[in-house]
Amino acid sequence: MIRIFLTCLFLILLFQPTLYANPITVEDVTGRKITLNKPIERIIIGEGRYLSWLGIFERENPAKRVVGMLNDLYHSPFRTAFEKKFPEFNKIQLYGQQSADSISAEKMLALKPDLAIFGLHDHGPGVRNKELISLLEKAGTKVVFIDFRMNPMKNTLPSIRMLGKVLGRQKEAQEYIDFYQSKLDMITKTLATYKGKRPTAFLQAHPGRFQCCVGMADGMLGPYLDFVGAINISSKIAPGPTAVHTMEFLLAKNPDVWIGTASGTLNEFNERKSTIFLGPGVTVKQALESLKRATGSKSMQNLKAVNTGRAHGIWHHFYNSPFNIVAVVSFAKWVHPELFEDVSTQATMKEISQRFLPFELKGIYSISLKEKK
Repeated sequence: MIRIFLTCLFLILLFQPTLYANPITVEDVTGRKITLNKPIERIIIGEGRYLSWLGIFERENPAKRVVGMLNDLYHSPFRTAFEKKFPEFNKIQLYGQQSADSISAEKMLALKPDLAIFGLHDHGPGVRNKELISLLEKAGTKVVFIDFRMNPMKNTLPSIRMLGKVLGRQKEAQEYIDFYQSKLDMITKTLATYKGKRPTAFLQAHPGRFQCCVGMADGMLGPYLDFVGAINISSKIAPGPTAVHTMEFLLAKNPDVWIGTASGTLNEFNERKSTIFLGPGVTVKQALESLKRATGSKSMQNLKAVNTGRAHGIWHHFYNSPFNIVAVVSFAKWVHPELFEDVSTQATMKEISQRFLPFELKGIYSISLKEKK
């Protein structure tokens, strides 16, 4: 009888919801304090693109605990890799499409999530969606905010550290933080030896997609130009994450370095559009050809940066990802090629894939008209 009693007691305890011995309290990037009383098992994410970096924490299967997301994955080779390796991916429910306006609160609540991971101001739910956040919290869902977009220099590492605690993956989070910080320290240490004039630079978002020219200024990847020792000509005259400039402005300022973000698709590349084509599955030949198209207009050919081979392309999706460190390393090399000659931007992405993701993201993520990669 004692043996039967102990067996029953064991089974009861086994299937009881697991509680933390001590509640865990974290602070997200908004300053909100969130207390967790049990491990997280069901997660909804603010955008499908978050799956690309959840591998930092869930290296065997980033989709393992995700039950819902705003939209589908944005890049077909990446989606194919997910579908092939993780059958759970196809079970993830969509609670919306491309914007916060498309969100279905009913679908989100029906998923019974333990945790919602949202960005401050992404395409999905954000800090302004107070009613939605209230509904989720009343239903027992913990909501945390991250930020790799509005102020990545300040919020990238705190976001990773907070998620490590929430997801019970502090060791994995710290490994990525150490990797990330080592790159920043390398750049800072190298730049300390430079006593020359700061080059000017312009970071153009989506060249070929919008009328010239949208510059990344005080937000997204813009602040990293200042970090690597450049003068961001957009942020100097236009406060805010982005700013709209004319081609006349660009020609008048004539920056030493021009960088375009690559948001082009394979269809656009095949149609010979002037968008830059980078990312998973892209070859060096395709990337270089797309960059030449983006800089091939008569106006662009008048830029000093294009004539001297200091025109470059960077994968647009780094602008909202902790993998933005690849962009930082690329910017350092392009702004000061003489200081970072031995630094390989492609090697940085490869190291991320091999160390922090469950599969290697093969492809080209940065390209230059002339410099060796």
